[in-house]
Amino acid sequence: MIHRPQEAMELGTSSRAHRDARSAAIAATAACICFGASVVATRFVVAQTTPVVLAFLRYVIATVCMLVLLRRSAFLPMETRDHWHVALLGVLFFGVFPWSFSASLTHLPAATVALVVAANPLVTLALSALRGTERLSARAIMGQLLALAGIVLALPPLGLRSGASADAGVWIGYAEVATTVLCGAVYNVWSRPMLLKYPSAVVTGHAMMAGTLALAPLALAQGLLMHTRTITPSGWGAVLFLGTLGGAVGFGLWGFALRRSTPSRVAVFLALNPITAIALGVMLLGEPFTTRQWLALIAVLSGIQLATRK
Repeated sequence: MIHRPQEAMELGTSSRAHRDARSAAIAATAACICFGASVVATRFVVAQTTPVVLAFLRYVIATVCMLVLLRRSAFLPMETRDHWHVALLGVLFFGVFPWSFSASLTHLPAATVALVVAANPLVTLALSALRGTERLSARAIMGQLLALAGIVLALPPLGLRSGASADAGVWIGYAEVATTVLCGAVYNVWSRPMLLKYPSAVVTGHAMMAGTLALAPLALAQGLLMHTRTITPSGWGAVLFLGTLGGAVGFGLWGFALRRSTPSRVAVFLALNPITAIALGVMLLGEPFTTRQWLALIAVLSGIQLATRK
C-alpha cells in the first residue's frame, strides 16, 4: 500500500516515455519519407541552377513557412551562448549540408547518394558515443562495419568510368556526400541540448534562418537572379516541394523527433531515405537499380538495424 504512489509514478513515467518514443517514431518516419523524396526532387532540378542557389531558394521558402507557422514565438529570446550554438548548427546543417547534398547529386546518381547518406545513423551513433550521450557496444561496431561494407558495395568501381576527369568528378561527389553525412550527424547530436531547452520548432526555425543567411552571399555571388530564370515551371514545382514538405515540414518533424528520443534512435529512421529515393528515382527519373545495389541496400539496412537495436 505504501509503495502504490511510487509505482503509479513509475507507470506514468513509463507510459509517457512510450508515448514520446511512439510520437518520435511517427515524426521521424514522415520526415524521412520527405527527405527521401527530396533526393529525387533535388536530382531533378539541380541541373537547372546551381547547388548553392537551389539550397538558398529551398531554405528561403522553408524559413518563411516556419516564420508564418511560429509567428511571435519565432522570436522567443534565447541566452546569447545558446543563440550562437543554434546559429552555428544552422550554418552547418542548413548551409553546408544542403550545398554538399545538392552538389553531390551533380556527380552521382540519386540511388548512390541515398545509400551513402544512409550511413548517417552510424556516424550519429559514433559521435553520440564520443560525446558520452550513448554507449558504443560490440553490436553497434558490427553494425557499422556491415553498413560500411554495403556502402562500399554500392559505389561503382572507378576504373570502369571513362577518363580521369570522370573519376575526379566521382571522387568529388563522394567527398561532398561524406560532408553531408558528417554535418547531419553533428546536428543530430549537438542540437539535442537546445531541443530539450527550447521548443523544437523554435530551434529549427532559428537554425534554418542562420543557414539561409549564410547561403545568401554565396547565392548572390553565383548570380542568383540569372540562375532563377533558367528554372522551368516543373523545376519551380520541385523547388516549392523542397522548401515546404522537404524543408519546413520535414525538418520541423525531425526536430520534434530529436526532442523526444535519443539521436541514434531517431537517426536510424534515415534508412527510409534510400528506400524512398531509390523507388522514386527508378519511377520518375528512369535510373537503373542493379542486383549489386539491392545487396548494398540490404547490407546498409541490416547494419543500421544491428547497430541501433536494443
